[in-house]
Amino acid sequence: MTASARRQIPNWLDVAARSHPEKLALSFGGQQWTFADLHGWTAAAAVVLANAQAKNVGRIGILSANRPGVVFAVHATTCISVPVVPLNWRQTEDEVAWQLRDAGITVLIVDEDRAAVAEAASTKLPVAIVPITELERLPAPESAPGKSPRIALELEAAVIYTSGTSGRPKGARMTNGNLWFSAIASALHLGHNHDDVWLAAMPLFHVGGLAILFRSVIGAVPVILQERFDPEAALAAIDDGATLVSVVPAMLQSMLDARGDSPWPPTLRCVLLGGSAAPPLLVKGCVRCGIPVAPTYGLTEATSQVTTLLPDQTHRKWSSSGLPLPLTEIRIAAETGVAPLGEIGEIEIRGPTVSSGYLGDRLAESSDLANGWFRTGDAGYFDDDGYLYVVDRRDDIIISGGENVYPAEIERVLREHPSVVDAGVIGVPDKSWGSRPVAAVVWSGDLDRADLELLQHCQEHLARYKIPDRILVLDELPRSPSGKLLRRTLRQMIGESLERTTDEI
Repeated sequence: MTASARRQIPNWLDVAARSHPEKLALSFGGQQWTFADLHGWTAAAAVVLANAQAKNVGRIGILSANRPGVVFAVHATTCISVPVVPLNWRQTEDEVAWQLRDAGITVLIVDEDRAAVAEAASTKLPVAIVPITELERLPAPESAPGKSPRIALELEAAVIYTSGTSGRPKGARMTNGNLWFSAIASALHLGHNHDDVWLAAMPLFHVGGLAILFRSVIGAVPVILQERFDPEAALAAIDDGATLVSVVPAMLQSMLDARGDSPWPPTLRCVLLGGSAAPPLLVKGCVRCGIPVAPTYGLTEATSQVTTLLPDQTHRKWSSSGLPLPLTEIRIAAETGVAPLGEIGEIEIRGPTVSSGYLGDRLAESSDLANGWFRTGDAGYFDDDGYLYVVDRRDDIIISGGENVYPAEIERVLREHPSVVDAGVIGVPDKSWGSRPVAAVVWSGDLDRADLELLQHCQEHLARYKIPDRILVLDELPRSPSGKLLRRTLRQMIGESLERTTDEI
């Protein structure tokens, strides 16, 4: 057997459909698909997508809310060995157009609500638009599809965009192996019950949402898919038997508020809490209510989970992110080498779930890699029991409602306005969202028009969740002699300005 053959495995959907043909695989609204059904619909979708690529071969993008067609498309791209690129459906025309070019997308699957944005963004680009309804209205297969090609673990399977410090998102390249080992490691860490059911209410363009689709098929676990997160709908699905759910803090808090004093069902065994640092009060509240919360630390570049604190550990380690998942190694790097237990340093990881690199940048050549270890840019430490504590995210990142927002991207857009001489953005605490961006600019135009013009400019070029809550006009921004923005000083200046505004009101 050649080395190449040893790095291939049978198609995981083929295996699930053969082993559990009548088991429920997917439910959406009132519709249901068994694993045999999912196998057939995926095969039919693969034909549609392969035909759409006949003239221009490239990656396949998806711009859609959570729908069955997204599930069919994701698994279909695996069958035809073409990388899939789930795009954030909240983005503007400009943002989508840039990602279409950056990822070399030649087929874009679009739902009805995003059709106008997709058409405008793909103008003058060799992109074929496929309405998602085309994949959802395919005739039911008359017979079981043939055997799919084996899956090459080293082949690129997906590109997931994560915010970049240069002001543009970076496309993290995931291999089939990354997805396979992530699903296996998650099952080993969380346990695998025959009656498990995943609730997928998180957007599938997030790695945390997309990972559920692969955990489902690889572990033959049903998925309850919801188009958008709604706390009442999520709670209803849990009451109906969902045993596993992934959420970010803002989602969980809204579910707690909606539930009130009503008990949660005993069938729910794990609420994965990720997307941003878990607020201690939220975790403690879940522990008091008997909710099986499991705080995690994860990265897009690590195909989701890196560490997870299991529900039976939260009562004594409530501020921890847990133990590393199987197959993942973590170390805390300090200037002198590996930091001792209890000492804060940069979190570095390695293992088969770590991305192969970014678009246009091989990980082996990246400054994010040090002797085989991926530098996360996050600070943390291990306690005496080996549990990870994440002290802070990257100094400049803003995590708002589970969304990663980088100031550099907002600053780039602000500077594109002809009257903006300079721009700086920081995050300020927000009770509902965790953190929200606030900007400061040096303005050369009509001061009375600054607010209106900048708001309109941001609305045209940024997704809504990236638009600053406030934009302050300053005489100058604090910069070092080398021109580096001094964010700590800017944070103080913005804080003082906001306090003055509050006092005046």
